[in-house]
Amino acid sequence: MTRRVLALQHIWDDPPGYLGEIMDEYGIACEVVKVAEVPNLSGLLADLSRYGAIISMGGPQHAAEDEKYPYLVEEKVLIRKAVEEDIPYLGLCLGGQLLAHALGAPVSRHTMTEIGFFEVQLTEEGKRDRLFQGLPGSQLVFHWHMDTFAIPVGAVKLASSENTSNQGFRFGRRAYGLQYHIELTPQMLDVWLWYPDYRKEIIQVLGPQAPAEIEGQRSTCYPIYREHTRMLFENFLRMSELA
Repeated sequence: MTRRVLALQHIWDDPPGYLGEIMDEYGIACEVVKVAEVPNLSGLLADLSRYGAIISMGGPQHAAEDEKYPYLVEEKVLIRKAVEEDIPYLGLCLGGQLLAHALGAPVSRHTMTEIGFFEVQLTEEGKRDRLFQGLPGSQLVFHWHMDTFAIPVGAVKLASSENTSNQGFRFGRRAYGLQYHIELTPQMLDVWLWYPDYRKEIIQVLGPQAPAEIEGQRSTCYPIYREHTRMLFENFLRMSELA
């Protein structure tokens, strides 16, 4: 059995984070590839069977910006091959948008920018899906996104929210796209809230009090966020036959 996960990273501040910590607990090797720094990302296609699962992280790129970010073309080829070969795939935020776009669904600018802790509701299909077993019909997540995906033809919608209709879907047996983040460690959250450029962006979008307001939610929201993340990701590892 292949006990190795491929993690596709799109920006410096969004590594596998808490998911990497969970994989360490299970003795699962996580190979992190910074997609913008790999001369030939398609070289990974030669032997995807080396990996028991693939996770694709978030980033500021738009999923359809193939000319601006040529590596996204190669990444979407990789994603399609993973789906065809039934290699479990978990896409978070941009990673979920890339799965949708690779499967032919549009990814477009949202009417708003969502930043902060939010609750997403599971659909009836989501409540029955293996990925969400143990969750209470909802999940506490962290958002930072300007784009939103449509559900690909043939996929199953799994989650929704008041602000964003499409929060999660499954295509085939084990390919999942989520519009939110589950990977944040406390240290990563510090960076996202207080790194000067990010703090400036939060203030521009939500107002001058927003960073402090989100920080004020941390003590009550983050422990639940972390508990829900562990449930979901351990489910993913089990269906990937890695745990």
